[in-house]
Amino acid sequence: MSAILLEEGLVHYEAFGRGKPVVFLHGWLGSWRYWVPVMEDLSDTYRSYALDLWGFGDSEKPAHGYHIQGYVQQVGQFLDGLGIAQASFVGHSLGGVVALHLALTQAPRVEKLVLVATPVQGTALSGFLRLLLGPLRHVAGPRRWFDLWTRSLKRASAPWAEMYDEIVDDAVKADHEAIRQSLEGLLELDLSGALGRLYAPTLVVYGSRDEFVDPRQATLFADGNVATAQVVVLGGCRHFPFLEDPARFNRLLKEFLASEIGQPVVVKEEWRRRYHPTEYLKSAGGSA
Repeated sequence: MSAILLEEGLVHYEAFGRGKPVVFLHGWLGSWRYWVPVMEDLSDTYRSYALDLWGFGDSEKPAHGYHIQGYVQQVGQFLDGLGIAQASFVGHSLGGVVALHLALTQAPRVEKLVLVATPVQGTALSGFLRLLLGPLRHVAGPRRWFDLWTRSLKRASAPWAEMYDEIVDDAVKADHEAIRQSLEGLLELDLSGALGRLYAPTLVVYGSRDEFVDPRQATLFADGNVATAQVVVLGGCRHFPFLEDPARFNRLLKEFLASEIGQPVVVKEEWRRRYHPTEYLKSAGGSA
């Protein structure tokens, strides 16, 4: 177990491999641990870092800082502490929002950006998540949020069943205020107007059956709306495509990271799936 002392306390992280740095940021209720299969696959050519955000996993549970800007500050201090001037970032859900903020506000630090199941607008979060902080706030606490998250995790568990208990054990460590405040921050989010200022080469990945984040967020990046972005919607995947279909996800990630900066990345036809709302509606109804 590795840790680094920052202003707000200890940050737990793990590092695999050797090569150019890639930083992995977990999502809401997540931890560094669910990135292990991806990090292992990259270890021959990249130095991968995965940290626990404040309030999650084995990192400090401070009295404050559980908002997007607080996490951006944490990641910036983490990079400074390890002497990393620039890295590629892979962020999932909440971690994707943090990575996107970093790319928009500290562009020189971000070589490449990979956003997985990332909400750009709070309205893209599932209606039930919004209810948990609205009408159901006083009858559904952190236990209910945790149950919802673990049910989603179980649906994706087949390829990595041996890791399920460890990932859940890490999730249980999450601070209740971190769970609530970080979700509130996501619900208030709207970065759609800032996407035109995204200069880092960006790969955007959604699962077509994501039950937490509406994959129609892909349209905000697609069809030239963000010149530096490529969008891939993985058919049949839900909220955790890197765990549900690691072979496809890892291959796509490695091809993107290996591409030349400033050159258009050619996404193989087998990965390319043009996004249409009708496709989402069909798959959300149960079709593959």
